[in-house]
Amino acid sequence: MDTFVVRQDKCAPPNLKPLKRPGWERGTREIEGRLLFTHRRNLLSLLLRSYEEINPMREFVPVDVLQPGRGNPNGREWISGVEFDSKGVYLASVTNIGCLSVHDYETLYCKSTSNQIKHGRKEKDFRNDTKPILHISTHEKLDAVRWNPTNQDEVGCVSERSSKILLFDIACMSVEPSEVLKRKPKSSLQQNMEHIGLSDMAFSHNDKFRILACGLDGNLHLWDRRASKSSCSVMSVSSPLSPLSSLELTSDEQVAIVGSKYGNVYAWDLRGGRTSAAFLSHKEVYHPPLATINIGSLLGKISSLKAQTEIGSSGIQSINIDPSCQHQLAFHLSNGWSGILNLNSLKVTHIHCPPPPWIREDAPTTYVYHKRKPAWLHTDSIYAVGSSLGNGINFLDFSPDMKSSCYVTYDSDDLQTDIEERVGHSLNHFLQASSSVVSCATHPLNTSIIGGTEGGSLVLIAQNNESISGEDSISDEQVKSGVHSDMSERKI
Repeated sequence: MDTFVVRQDKCAPPNLKPLKRPGWERGTREIEGRLLFTHRRNLLSLLLRSYEEINPMREFVPVDVLQPGRGNPNGREWISGVEFDSKGVYLASVTNIGCLSVHDYETLYCKSTSNQIKHGRKEKDFRNDTKPILHISTHEKLDAVRWNPTNQDEVGCVSERSSKILLFDIACMSVEPSEVLKRKPKSSLQQNMEHIGLSDMAFSHNDKFRILACGLDGNLHLWDRRASKSSCSVMSVSSPLSPLSSLELTSDEQVAIVGSKYGNVYAWDLRGGRTSAAFLSHKEVYHPPLATINIGSLLGKISSLKAQTEIGSSGIQSINIDPSCQHQLAFHLSNGWSGILNLNSLKVTHIHCPPPPWIREDAPTTYVYHKRKPAWLHTDSIYAVGSSLGNGINFLDFSPDMKSSCYVTYDSDDLQTDIEERVGHSLNHFLQASSSVVSCATHPLNTSIIGGTEGGSLVLIAQNNESISGEDSISDEQVKSGVHSDMSERKI
């Protein structure tokens, strides 16, 4: 019988190895909750390219305000600043002719989407003239607006032509400011400089009584609302009358970062103490900044940029700290350039250099480049800035690594090819709009963006909705009440 038995060692195939099967990537992402870098960037690219301008919303302005006068010398209006409250319920906007408007965001969104369905997506001449819930005319040019994070019923405004901070209580529905804070002159020379106003302001999240503002006089002013309506502390730069343009606080609110119109970035320590102040006289105290960085000199150290163009001195129009990466400080210059200053290394790590706006063929002889106020998307380090060359918004990829499209070390063609193979394509994206965008604000709870334009209108940048039925599914009553059915819409 042994002759008919086949031994197991003889019938087994040699070098038997288990088969290797690829893992389930989608299941792994859903179980672990972790996305690959390339997959995340691909999804972000699809998100940016799904953005579309909803029908523009014309800002409500009384007829008498549009007449040329003290705050409006040429009778032209543009949106100088926009900002959401912390919950995204209300939107505040200010104009160059001194108008403060507070809108209900849901009403604006529902009205815009319903009008786009009714009037068609391609009809660009249609304007949504929804009136704000609060409209105040100050008859003075307004340059910045901020919501109080500790009191969402309070809005603050500043003007470069006034040395006062106007605080409005929107719950009272009053056209008069609830409180006016005055700038305390640092010296006798500045007592007659009331026309040199404040360019930006910031509320404190940790201390509800503290307010900061930077001015064209070159000083950073601090208010304690419990003590007085005049500024209690003044911090100045070394050079006299160096106009400051933008203000930003760090997440712990221990350092105030300010940009100037001379291209410098200053940082002040707000914690106080003996080491942060020096006495110039028995009555005057000088608070020197912790650091002074000149953006133009840092750009001159980038060899690839210096070889391509001439780097001149440009003022800083706006600075913003990246909410998803706190050591990245974004800046926007008066020549239309945008970049990143690394607060750890104090080096420029990202730069976007479009041609200057005054070289356009249709640019007038006396071209005025309005102050841009960009905004960050809350995740993935995407910077939204109004384009200086056309009507639209530039979405810039400022992710904090070498895979960013704007990283300054893109000198080698091999490195560029390797990144293109791994990432697929650049995340930088330009979105066409109906008017030139000056200021931007990102909704705190979703990815929609509100832009203020040079034409005096608000544009809504979001993922568009399209009705799947031929009939209009949104009634005017539902639009007024801010309620609409999601069953009749789908994301595209």
